[in-house]
Amino acid sequence: MQVCSPVPWFPFLASGAKITNENWKGLGVSRPRFFYTPKIFKNNDARFYARGILPWVKNICRDWQPDVLDAHFVWPDGVGVSLIAKNLGIPYVITLRGKLFECMKEPSQVRQCAEALKGAAAVISVSSGLAEAAIELGADPARVSVIPNGVDAENFNIKDKNTCRKDLGLPEDKKILVTVAHLGHRKGHHEVIRALAGLPEDVCLILVGGPAQGGTHETIMAEAKKSGVEKRVILAGPQPYDQVARYFSTADASVLASYREGCPNAVLESLACGTPVVATDVGAVRDILPVPGAGCIVPRKQVEPLKEGIKKVLSTKWNSESVLEASKVKSWEQVAIEVATVFQQI
Repeated sequence: MQVCSPVPWFPFLASGAKITNENWKGLGVSRPRFFYTPKIFKNNDARFYARGILPWVKNICRDWQPDVLDAHFVWPDGVGVSLIAKNLGIPYVITLRGKLFECMKEPSQVRQCAEALKGAAAVISVSSGLAEAAIELGADPARVSVIPNGVDAENFNIKDKNTCRKDLGLPEDKKILVTVAHLGHRKGHHEVIRALAGLPEDVCLILVGGPAQGGTHETIMAEAKKSGVEKRVILAGPQPYDQVARYFSTADASVLASYREGCPNAVLESLACGTPVVATDVGAVRDILPVPGAGCIVPRKQVEPLKEGIKKVLSTKWNSESVLEASKVKSWEQVAIEVATVFQQI
């Protein structure tokens, strides 16, 4: 297997040096650059992507002929790889991870995505909703497989709640809600904070994640102050990978109020830790969050249903083992086997 992780490049915004090779746990990763124009000519991104990585693919093919090209995200990756695959006569697979719905707003991108999906030897989707959208655009239903994301089961597993709270210096006598997401506006943190204002005083919210477009520590705390809950909101910031699992394990429930998602890892990782989830009805949430066995699904961008959903989950007595069992979360290894099976069928 060869891994290609292309790097977008624009001469006035980034270094001109090419990033070529890297080693990750014994796996070689190449990072060729492709021309990328910020904000303009976005309908050409896939063509620029293809031109950028075609020399790398041709170089690989001199000594080793791949059986299949595997592209993740339909835009620009999937469309770009489809152009290369057709040029070289190699079958290709596209894995849908949520970008398709964004492309639906642009007629040119929709046409390019539809052509790429029609020509794919297989389409893997992380959600049934994305799979249905792909089929509507012309993907062969017989070639579409729904395979949600998996989790690193060695890290995300059931841990003792009180021990984790002590280790992280968190209150042991409070009801704790945890959200793991960047602070960008589309993650719905403002709605969660407003919902928190309608919950009992012993409920606090921990946000694990760093600043992003439309959201900083300052904007989040300004909303908390406006809602009168600034003393009940803890900004933990970005955390090391192994610590994220501990934060999930401290919680009485995790909350993800996103406006859009593909297959949100935060939901899967919370469930793998035995922590019930309140999530908005976006992306693959209906596929991966069984209700009422492991949590509650609410409409997006609505404070009142979110508040009531959190109330319901917090008032329920949960057993971590039962949450994990109900969720049927898969490990990375299990998902890899399912994906490999698709490749073998090709």
